Amino acid sequence: MKTILQIVQAAEAELGLPQSSSVFGTAGGTTDATGIQMGALSNRVLDELRRMNRWTAMQFEFDLIVDPPISTTGDMAAQSAVITNIPSTASIQANYYMVSADGVPPAARVISVDSATQVTMSMENTNTDAVTGVDLLFMKDTYAMPSGFDWFNNSTMWDRTNHWRLLGPDSPQQDQYQRSGIVPMGPRRHFRSIGSNVVANTFRIWPPPAEIVAPLQLVFEYLSLDAVWAGGAGSTYAQYFTADTDVPLLDDQAIIMGVKWMFWEAKGFGSYVTLQTRWVDYVDRMIARDGAAPTLSVVRRFKPYLISAANVQDGNFPSNE
Repeated sequence: MKTILQIVQAAEAELGLPQSSSVFGTAGGTTDATGIQMGALSNRVLDELRRMNRWTAMQFEFDLIVDPPISTTGDMAAQSAVITNIPSTASIQANYYMVSADGVPPAARVISVDSATQVTMSMENTNTDAVTGVDLLFMKDTYAMPSGFDWFNNSTMWDRTNHWRLLGPDSPQQDQYQRSGIVPMGPRRHFRSIGSNVVANTFRIWPPPAEIVAPLQLVFEYLSLDAVWAGGAGSTYAQYFTADTDVPLLDDQAIIMGVKWMFWEAKGFGSYVTLQTRWVDYVDRMIARDGAAPTLSVVRRFKPYLISAANVQDGNFPSNE
């Protein structure tokens, strides 16, 4: 597997250009204009390749251990969104937590942590009188997406604790129906992707984890933006090349061929079309070979002779009694 410096040097050699001693100026190397441009084009090739396939090299699993709810107490003035005299707000995050208490609407969220003892909700309580020492439950239902998250690998979302597939992704309309309607709860857990005031892209579940059970473990797979090993194979992941020793997760020959036609196009050479066509053909062959594929039958499918997932119910299993 080639480093980005070796990739650029290979592209330059194939185009009959002098080879750069450095692309990003690391280790005291001299970076020339051609090396700088080809380094930038290498990152452009990564952007193109990301969108062309669900590359197995860029498929990651996100294992989410849902935090148990925080059980505490507080005071509320009549029809106020502010909760005071909480023993500690240290573990509560604005926009990530919901609130459950007598007189608090089911969809109320924490929109700000005002002090070590006070928070403000997104909705006012419905109590007609002030209450003190009321039992509160703060439930974390929103989590930041994993680092490098690009897009979901569909139908991989599961509740591993209860062995149920998560329902969703819910549309905004379905989500509001559940949070704002008369019957907000159901027997299964839902999810959706949503922005927040703190993190641009978050994973939100419904109903909120009010059960005092630990751990509640959820999982989904996703396609990552990270297409580079920063500093060499087995190192930390990164989205782009930034150092001469960086190594791509994707095929290095595809990057060499992509850099060549993009460089020729940038220089205004019409012959770039031939190089581009060869690159597209090569990437198409890589896509066809990437990962495994099922064997498709042209005859009627027969039911499996063994018990399959279709024979197993979600719950309410018969007892031995």
